[in-house]
Amino acid sequence: MLIDVKRAARMLKQYDDYLILSHANPDGDTLGCAYALCGILQKMGKRAKCLCADEVADRMKYLAEAIEVQEFEHKTIVSVDVADRKLLGALDKVYGDEVFLAIDHHGSRTEFAEFTLVEPDSAAACELIYEIAEELDVPLNDKIAACLYTGLSTDTGCFRFSNTTPRTHQIAAKLMEYHFPYAGLNYMLFDMKSKGRISLEQDVYDSMEFYADDKIALVCLTLELMDRHSGSVDAEDFNGIAGLPRRIEGVELGVTVKQKEEKVFKISVRSSEKIDAAKLCEKFNGGGHARAAGCTLEGTLDEVKAMLLPVLMNAIDNCD
Repeated sequence: MLIDVKRAARMLKQYDDYLILSHANPDGDTLGCAYALCGILQKMGKRAKCLCADEVADRMKYLAEAIEVQEFEHKTIVSVDVADRKLLGALDKVYGDEVFLAIDHHGSRTEFAEFTLVEPDSAAACELIYEIAEELDVPLNDKIAACLYTGLSTDTGCFRFSNTTPRTHQIAAKLMEYHFPYAGLNYMLFDMKSKGRISLEQDVYDSMEFYADDKIALVCLTLELMDRHSGSVDAEDFNGIAGLPRRIEGVELGVTVKQKEEKVFKISVRSSEKIDAAKLCEKFNGGGHARAAGCTLEGTLDEVKAMLLPVLMNAIDNCD
């Protein structure tokens, strides 16, 4: 059942003993939501804890400072920034059937929770967590504000992407009134790179493939390539590669093909305003946002590329 912010706030006030789930391969928005909501609930005197199927990257571990570690048997499960229960990764089999409330901002999504709060016009799910805190009249603190700011910043590309709205800036401005190093966070999240990350990017650029008169740029992150760099980069560095192809002048579609298993590949698509990435990925039972979306394909690398390329080429042919 779809609900609004007011009802979601009432429900969060009514129940207790929360387990908050982030999606696998966690980014700043899902983690920012989870830790901020957990901190807000704990400030209300409730018990709450966070869980993610995958390890949190070192550069994101400051988010956990917003919460107190609590041990208890959960009664109420909330997912944040999760558009499809399969995105929970290994947690899906354990908790996927038990999600009480899903808080999300993806227009392209599947309904899996008993109740769903979704606002596709929100640049980040953290906008909804901020609105819930306002509705609950729970004052934030510096560390919770840092979590929410992280979600806004990462899902908007440091407020550069077209999903950024006046509301996004208004919330960010209110969060910046708290005392946390927002400039330092932006540097760490967007500009700072290890030597290992630079080496990874060099290999990615060297192997990048171009199609449709250089309007499509495709990157393949194979298990072999990732294993070669695994000692010098973390999971967040691999995830960050998805944004590289679209930075090249003239590229309308940037596509990253990331190998998960021998014949399983996660596809990440970044597009210009001429192409709806979510609709493109829906052709492969995926989804996401208009400018950033994804799906999963099975087969060998050559088979996956053979499936993808005709769809990508058709999108280019119809974007002018």
